[in-house]
Amino acid sequence: MTYRPIVALSVALGALAPSAAAHAQSGGAQAETLFRQGKDLMAKGKIAEACAAFDASQKLDPTIATLLNQAACREKNEQLATAWGLFLEAERQTRTAADAATQQLHQVAATKAAKLEPRLSTLTVTVTDPNRVPGLQVLRGGELVDPGAWNRALPVDGGTYQITARAPGNAEWSSTITVGNEHDARTIEIPRLKAAALDQPPVHTADRGDAAPAPSRARSKALPLVIGGAAVALAGGALGFELWARSTNSQSLDEKTSNDRRISLWHSANNKRFVAEGLGMASLGAAGVAVWLYLRPAGPPGERTARVELAPMVARSAAGLTVVGGF
Repeated sequence: MTYRPIVALSVALGALAPSAAAHAQSGGAQAETLFRQGKDLMAKGKIAEACAAFDASQKLDPTIATLLNQAACREKNEQLATAWGLFLEAERQTRTAADAATQQLHQVAATKAAKLEPRLSTLTVTVTDPNRVPGLQVLRGGELVDPGAWNRALPVDGGTYQITARAPGNAEWSSTITVGNEHDARTIEIPRLKAAALDQPPVHTADRGDAAPAPSRARSKALPLVIGGAAVALAGGALGFELWARSTNSQSLDEKTSNDRRISLWHSANNKRFVAEGLGMASLGAAGVAVWLYLRPAGPPGERTARVELAPMVARSAAGLTVVGGF
């Protein structure tokens, strides 16, 4: 029983091995085809297409031979900084070679890199300490420039580059600079970014010198809705007390056994009716205030705003709410 999982695993690995090998063979075949196409395109003078073929071949099956052809192609395409970097990478990978063929490739890579280095063009992105705002990022052609590379002359291929500087809370700055293919040293300085523009206060009119009209204050609908809700609640309370008063009054009329109890029920019914009337009046008042607040025009900032409060009112013969405040 204990041997079945091992046998099953062996069978599974055996089934996967041909698939992996086939994939590797397919990738190697495609890489070889792309390499040959790159050589053919180089011979025909189609340098950009040849470089793309070598790049694809190296991605599928990296070899020193393809890497050297990549570098040579970039040199012919006048991308000297890229070519120099590829030659250096080939030199590094073959530095400890033991066989004669690879040692020869190492010598080729080192010689080509040494000859290219004096021809390189450089670009310096200068960021002085006063201009280093918090969160500053600098981009060259859409690629982020590491802060460790600021203020350093670094090799770049010839061409036109867009330099962008950005930081949170600041306006973005952008400029372009053109670098020659060979022996060109360019510098671009990042200025201190300006704070992002905020909404400006109203300005005075130039012809009359009068202050521009102040913007209208946005009217909040929360207060009238709250007061309207209170008016509905008061109306419900008034209805409830009125129904309660009628029920109590009916009990007083039906009371035949005790005169004192009948009088007590009658007074209770009246008190409940007074409360119902008070709540009804308060409901009408609150509704009126809610409608006024909802329909009133919005005033400019600084004007005295409406202040409305609901206060409880209790008396011996009535109870309810009163609306107090100023407008």
